Amino acid sequence: MYRCKRCVLHNSVDEFTIGSESSNLARIRDHIDFIGNHCDLDEKQLFDLQVAVGEAAANAIEHGSPLGRDNIVRLKATCDSEYLTVTIKDEGRFRRCVRGPNGEEVDFRGRGIPLMLALMEKVAIDEAKDGTCVMLVTQVARSYHVSEELAGS
Repeated sequence: MYRCKRCVLHNSVDEFTIGSESSNLARIRDHIDFIGNHCDLDEKQLFDLQVAVGEAAANAIEHGSPLGRDNIVRLKATCDSEYLTVTIKDEGRFRRCVRGPNGEEVDFRGRGIPLMLALMEKVAIDEAKDGTCVMLVTQVARSYHVSEELAGS
């Protein structure tokens, strides 16, 4: 399953839906490139966004899809003159820690959220009965502010 509604992002919304399969992570990366370019992110911002969204999407596919490929993962992006916000929503329950086969906490995993927190201006995780929603916010590049100001003159 793959659905994409592309639009001009400034002061608008872009939605992207995939089937919950790890093979779809490449599509997400391509789509984040599209979003980042339309929101004038610089190279570092785009890389940081790729890593943060990749972590959130991988978690949504691995942990937030109780029915496997029958579940879907939704990406939604909004961009204004100051911030780009990307939300990743799955259909599963949030896991506070990863457990091994015998129920023990596994300490070699679970670095995705700290990584997202380090790379983004803001990270919020909303736990609900119908799924988990991760919101990632980054500031848009200064070049967008300058070009927007010049366009308004």
